Amino acid sequence: MHASSSTLLLVDGYNVIGAWPSLNQLARRSLMELARLRLVESLASYVAFRGYQATVVYDSYAQPTPAQQERSPSGIGILYTPYGETADTCIERLCAQLQWDECRVRVATSDRVQQLVIGGYDAEWVSAEQLWEEVQQAQQQIRRIKPKRSPSKRGIDSYLDAETLARLNRWRLSGQDPTD
Repeated sequence: MHASSSTLLLVDGYNVIGAWPSLNQLARRSLMELARLRLVESLASYVAFRGYQATVVYDSYAQPTPAQQERSPSGIGILYTPYGETADTCIERLCAQLQWDECRVRVATSDRVQQLVIGGYDAEWVSAEQLWEEVQQAQQQIRRIKPKRSPSKRGIDSYLDAETLARLNRWRLSGQDPTD
């Protein structure tokens, strides 16, 4: 593998949705849009924590639509393949294009054939189940290192230094107009 300065995670979207129980349940209830959204939300903190860039690839193989690209608010790329192209084919093409870049490429899919093909492009394979475990571990680590916040103060006293607060308090108690 290349000595790399960055990592790109390519996710076979429908393959992962089918493998993650909570997302698969949404898909079976015909809530595919929600399943896609939850996948991207689940990946957002993981890729930020790991310092990865990510693109989720969805098949539009049987839909007569052109390719479509978008970016989630968290910066994850979302790619819908054009009519006639599978997510596998798209991911293979991206791996071939990136194999000589100084970029580490990880592909998340449970497709065994895909595992063999992307390995030929010097990309790493991670199963959908392994990705789920990595996402859960990252969330636990994030919770452990996230600083405990004290209840935030409201009002002007949260913006003023102690000396100014003391002066205002003296004026308030004296009953004098502070502008005098």
